[in-house]
Amino acid sequence: MVNKETKTGGFVAGAGCLFAIAPMAASIAALAFGSDIGNVLSWFTYFTAPIGAVAIIVGIILAIVGASTSKPEDLVKAEASGAEPATAVSLPPLSRGLARSVKLAYAIGFVVVLVSCVMRATLFQPGFSILTIFDLAPAFFAGWLVWLARGSSEGLHFLRLVQSQLIVSIAGCVFGLWPLLNLGANIEMLDFDGIDRFQWAGTIITDLIPFAASVSSLVFASIARSRYRESIAKS
Repeated sequence: MVNKETKTGGFVAGAGCLFAIAPMAASIAALAFGSDIGNVLSWFTYFTAPIGAVAIIVGIILAIVGASTSKPEDLVKAEASGAEPATAVSLPPLSRGLARSVKLAYAIGFVVVLVSCVMRATLFQPGFSILTIFDLAPAFFAGWLVWLARGSSEGLHFLRLVQSQLIVSIAGCVFGLWPLLNLGANIEMLDFDGIDRFQWAGTIITDLIPFAASVSSLVFASIARSRYRESIAKS
């Protein structure tokens, strides 16, 4: 079950996303009615996008905080549904092998994302700008998940980690769609003479790594959760 704090964070993130793209959406709608007001509205995106991005990050943080403080009874209801009342009052610990795999997987994922973000903010986006903050955001969330994973040998902490991972992965997959949509245009750039192919390849790779990490971690968390549920059923 999703608690109130997680819902509030999701609402803030969703509102931030809508605010960020509002001028662009209004421009498209105006164009459908034959109005050229979109030529003016589209410029407001330069103001709404950064504010909306900050709201999205704040919303994700609020949602993770809510997920990482979920009450045990809520998690028990979700994981031990169908279990006897006597066994559904507590969450057993993870097996030693599964707990070790969880900690190792999140540590490796953090290193990969951190290296990608640092390269993105230095080699492939030279010069400081406000975009640097957003480029480093995936490393911040990956590090937060590693911190949550340190106590994942306990069932309660593990399920809180899984809920937090779900929030981060959904956000990473949604925002990872933009680099995928631009992938075709980036490939076409190879036809231009004088293009820096190292810069081109690095930009594309660092664009896609947060998305790939989100998908991979979501799959891993689902498998680990499934194994944990099997252990609960056998206990």
